[in-house]
Amino acid sequence: MHPPRRRDSYGSEVALARASHPAAGPTAPGVPNLPGNQPAYPPERRGWFTVAVLTVLTTLSVLDRNLLSLLVIPIQADLGLSEIQMGALMGIAFGLFFCLGALPIGWALDRFSRPLVIWAGVTVWSIGTMACGMAQNFWSFFAARATIGAGEAVMGPGSQSLLPEFFPPERLGFPMSIFSTSIKVGAGVSFAIGGALTMFISPDASYDLLGLVTLRGWQAIFLIVGAPGLLLAFLAFAIRDPRASQGQMIQKAGYGDYLRIVKANWRFVVPHHIGLLLVTTVSVGLQAWMPAFYERVHGLSASQIGPSLGLAISVGTIIGLPLHGKLADSWFAKGKSDAHLCYTAAATLAAVPVAVGIFLVPDPILSLALTGLYFLIVSGYLSLPVTILQIVMPGEMRGKAGSVLIAINGVLSLGGAPLLVAAVTEALGGSQTVGQSLLLCSVVILPLGALAFWVALPSVRSIMATRSET
Repeated sequence: MHPPRRRDSYGSEVALARASHPAAGPTAPGVPNLPGNQPAYPPERRGWFTVAVLTVLTTLSVLDRNLLSLLVIPIQADLGLSEIQMGALMGIAFGLFFCLGALPIGWALDRFSRPLVIWAGVTVWSIGTMACGMAQNFWSFFAARATIGAGEAVMGPGSQSLLPEFFPPERLGFPMSIFSTSIKVGAGVSFAIGGALTMFISPDASYDLLGLVTLRGWQAIFLIVGAPGLLLAFLAFAIRDPRASQGQMIQKAGYGDYLRIVKANWRFVVPHHIGLLLVTTVSVGLQAWMPAFYERVHGLSASQIGPSLGLAISVGTIIGLPLHGKLADSWFAKGKSDAHLCYTAAATLAAVPVAVGIFLVPDPILSLALTGLYFLIVSGYLSLPVTILQIVMPGEMRGKAGSVLIAINGVLSLGGAPLLVAAVTEALGGSQTVGQSLLLCSVVILPLGALAFWVALPSVRSIMATRSET
């Protein structure tokens, strides 16, 4: 006998009996997590172990992704690349294939073993990082960066799909924030490790490898950083997928079903995605070009910039993200249904004057301190918008929802931000104006991002009100 069915708030038909499936999350976006239909979650220790594994792998991914930013000058000199070509390598070469990889990855995550899909992604991007160390020209470097992008597309949707099945909605923001620290910690670690390696391996020197091949220092650094990922990829198999371990049937929803959900709720989805895109664009642009800013404007060396900038980004994020997650969870649990986006919008506006100060103060130490403060204030964008998106999405749509979000940011943010900053820098007068370019982008884009989040608030409240009334 078929279970009773009804139309949920998204216009899609779902079985009310879904609540009987453990770890499936809410019955549907329109069904509340009330005592009668609260899903059974795995033990909390398993959830936090999963957070730990995903954090390690995501830190590795961001390390491999951002290492290029620290080695811009020697790579440009050796390969004869222009500012625009370097922007393309940091941005579109990675971002385009990050986007192209995300959509099939989202489909695979909702249908197959998620640990297996994550292992494959880690292996692919590690090979791509090592391939950067063998690049001889722009196009071979482009192909290597594309490989990194395609592999790294797995971590965002993979994590977003898994974590809501370990933690209830009112406690999801904190673990999502802890996991999200890996995104900026990876950036900090990439600068710190890359800077430390440049102290032992000169990026612009040549090294003879066992008499077989001669490598430039920057090539050796890529090989050294990429190789461990081939082993660390196997950490993915330490995760116990709730869907597989409890014998759940995998829902056969496709992207057509997802698009119907988006169409019915575009007033939430569209401004939500635009706001996240804009705030991410600023942070990606800063992350990509701040090493060049400190080198060109303040005269610091790569070995000085790496550890200092890495520490500023990492400490700011490590302090900020858990704090934001806890506060948003508390606000949400007290009945503030739009807490995640309201909080993110306010923090984004508060970060604007700090971003301005980074590029106006004459002291590089004070500038670095303001960089840490900026990431402390704004870091909630890494977890809170994603948290509310996954709360309102059906379980069988979470991988796809995360993948679409990753795909959009892959092309327009990760791909476009470094290129945008490079273009503005050249328009303003050349390489020495990179600080002015970063300042201008921050002042214009951050308030627009906050505005987009505010526009989404009424729709969030409507969706959650419908859920509580059902």
